[in-house]
Amino acid sequence: NFISDADSMAYENLIDRLLASPSHGQHWARHWLDIARYSDTKGYVYAREERFWIHAWSYRDWVVDAFNADMPYDRFLLLQLAADQVPDRTDDDLAAMGFLTLGRRFQGVRRDIIDDRIDVVCRGTMALTVGCARCHDHKYDPIPTADYYSLYGVFDSCREKMVPLPDAEMQDDAFEAELKKRTEALAAFRQERRVSTSARVRSRIGDYLQAQRELQKYPEEGFDQILALDDLLPSFVHRWRDYLRDAGLRHDPVFVAWHRYAEIPDDEFSPRAAAVTQALHELSAEKINPRVAAAFAAAPTSFTDVIARYTALFQDIDARWQAELKQSEAQGAAMHAMPDPADEQLRTLLYGPGSLCEVPDEPVVNTEYDFDSGTCTELWKLQGEVDRLIINAASEPRFATIIEDREVPSSPRIFKRGNSANKGEDVPRRFLELLSGPDRKPFEHGSGRLEMAQAIIDPSNPLTARVMVNRVWAHHFGAGLVTTPGDFGVRAEPPSHPALLDWLTSEFIASGWSLKTLHRMIVLSAVYRQSSDGPADAASLVHARAIDPENRLLWHMNVHRLSFEEMRDSMLVVSGQLDQRSGGKPSNLFSKPFPRRRTLYGLVDRQYLPGTLRMFDFANPDLPIPKRSETTVPQQSLFLMNDPLALERARALAASLPVELNADDQIRALYRRVLQRDPTAAQLAAAHELLAADVPEKPAASITAADWSYGFGTYDEATQRVSNFAALPHFTGTAWQGGDAFPDAVLGWVQLTAKGGHPGNDRAHASVRRWTAPAAMTITIQSELQHEPAVGDGIRAFIVSSKSGALQSTKAYHQTLPLNVESLPVMPGDTLDFVVEIGETLNSNQYLWTCTISDTAAESPRAWNSDTDFPHDGSDQLS
Repeated sequence: NFISDADSMAYENLIDRLLASPSHGQHWARHWLDIARYSDTKGYVYAREERFWIHAWSYRDWVVDAFNADMPYDRFLLLQLAADQVPDRTDDDLAAMGFLTLGRRFQGVRRDIIDDRIDVVCRGTMALTVGCARCHDHKYDPIPTADYYSLYGVFDSCREKMVPLPDAEMQDDAFEAELKKRTEALAAFRQERRVSTSARVRSRIGDYLQAQRELQKYPEEGFDQILALDDLLPSFVHRWRDYLRDAGLRHDPVFVAWHRYAEIPDDEFSPRAAAVTQALHELSAEKINPRVAAAFAAAPTSFTDVIARYTALFQDIDARWQAELKQSEAQGAAMHAMPDPADEQLRTLLYGPGSLCEVPDEPVVNTEYDFDSGTCTELWKLQGEVDRLIINAASEPRFATIIEDREVPSSPRIFKRGNSANKGEDVPRRFLELLSGPDRKPFEHGSGRLEMAQAIIDPSNPLTARVMVNRVWAHHFGAGLVTTPGDFGVRAEPPSHPALLDWLTSEFIASGWSLKTLHRMIVLSAVYRQSSDGPADAASLVHARAIDPENRLLWHMNVHRLSFEEMRDSMLVVSGQLDQRSGGKPSNLFSKPFPRRRTLYGLVDRQYLPGTLRMFDFANPDLPIPKRSETTVPQQSLFLMNDPLALERARALAASLPVELNADDQIRALYRRVLQRDPTAAQLAAAHELLAADVPEKPAASITAADWSYGFGTYDEATQRVSNFAALPHFTGTAWQGGDAFPDAVLGWVQLTAKGGHPGNDRAHASVRRWTAPAAMTITIQSELQHEPAVGDGIRAFIVSSKSGALQSTKAYHQTLPLNVESLPVMPGDTLDFVVEIGETLNSNQYLWTCTISDTAAESPRAWNSDTDFPHDGSDQLS
């Protein structure tokens, strides 16, 4: 239609049609999702926690709709950072906050989650690497550590919350009833444990005060801490620590005695305590709580005595409060405070809002470290049942995970060298000095998150609009005017066309931050409409290449390569198979039957990102990625020749050709559909030559594949054998595992693939790749074990003979190790087990292990390879 359109505005009309197409939002949303480190899963999580997000696809669909609606870019950012506080937002706009809440879970370690949010906000919107100032002042850019922790305080003052999104079309009474049942069970259990845990903390207030003298025994939060019911909870120890410090700075009347006595060295306490006591007696009731003053009428003998007196004081207040509550209940009256102000001042520390002894009434994601390990596991189990109901519901209910401000914001302090146990000076919650100047003021409202968002989108901010304009330019031309779209710091090269970047930015803001207006402006320009061939004159072409070989001055159009999404979607289009449905839950692109929706709607699993996506430079979903890498590797060609997904598209394309066409016309029809042009004479001849060639017979299935089996079991160190071996029951097409869902509800994480696998949740569920000898022979084993992650505590691996026991054993952590065996006689039925189990904990235990077993007999050499022998449909492979 465009080629035959004689209208002088044909090109402009084409641009307008493309901008109005729903595909526009789907295409540009993928670029933004790279920046937002989009994933449908949380990354590595402890076994107790559901690993799939319930809200990921709702965020993805919101982004698509926002681009299609040409939502002003400043509002697009504002809603993603603070939709909960924007007065004119809709309920659907709460989905936007997935930008903050879709990052890695980091096993629940809050300081790492906050670091991830600071990074995605600053690098994603302003191309500033503020995260580099976590441990020290930024080594290149003027971003001090204090600025990092000012923003840290913003996010530390927020909590997560799951909220349902409106859906007029969803009417699923059975789902709603079951959701109500599960959420009520979760809420009832959480409330019962909140009450019991808070009471237990109050009953041990003396121990928590004593712990302030032994803080080194109570490390910062970590998912690997195992806490029994009778253990002190480090989160409450730290809560008391922070409160006592702040109380000292503001001369709190309850703890003035604590701080005065704490200044006395232990070996000088007895002779100096009397003077401190006398000084306390001289303070007014406004400066020292009268109950505290009475408790220290006589000088204490040691700081342990100080702790004992505070303990007795709080225990007395607690007992009297409980007695007064019972009395008021008997009289049918409600009681909310103690009548004596001095008593009430003490009671609020035990029971009031933000009490030092109360577990907040918040979801487990915010409070998991406020409980013992058993309670935490049960809470996550109940939360997981709610999450899985939402995830698996056929009606696809929509939810958002937002962050909202806490009632009492945190007071951030610098972590020296990034160590949260080594705190430095206090810093206010405020914006970056680099962008707001030395006279900036602290944020005044709640956490300050809305004020932070407004500072980011302020037209006077020199970065936000320029960064987005540069990224749009980069996607159109293959390179930005600034070549580092994720870093506008001093290490970045200056813009190739600074005046152009400034002009485009001012036009962008003047248009109301309209991205469609920016796109239209760029693609209607003469520079965009250039040919990629360059000047027709040979001398001019040689001259241009000599002075600007990288085409930074844009004397011709850059050649573009397709992303994996564009390539796969194009294959579906030309074969007539693209499913145009938009939105909704993701589909697994690499499991049969292969879904035919756009690649945008494919499942993104950040922990088990499919090798095909990695092969084609898919963005790492752990990080904000404004620009993908571009690599050329042989596996990309092999994918197009061998992968079932590509072969299915080729068959469908061939089957769509009219049978009545002759060979010439069929070849031309293929070229026109796939490449939008006719073949050259040479290409037509090559196609005829291919059609005339003999088709080779399909290769026979490997006879060695039958000698492998895939299961799990227990390695017995005493006998050096594998016991309780059982086959894994479910094959996905690429992996053997416990069931369709991974991890499986029964067998957990145990999995085997062609390249490696993952052990189960405990050592009773080690992954076992078993080879059974088909005949008597002497063999050698060559293998390479690789444990990639730099987290967790690694894996243990064994090569176990049913006849000889352990032949090799090792522990691997973030390393690659050879495991070989020379000259091993075997008889028919003997087995060799390649066993992998977790180290000490279930954490990042995935591994790669390729094994080759060779028969050493010269007259009939044979070899078994765990990779090539692994089950797959190889009947159509071309190479």
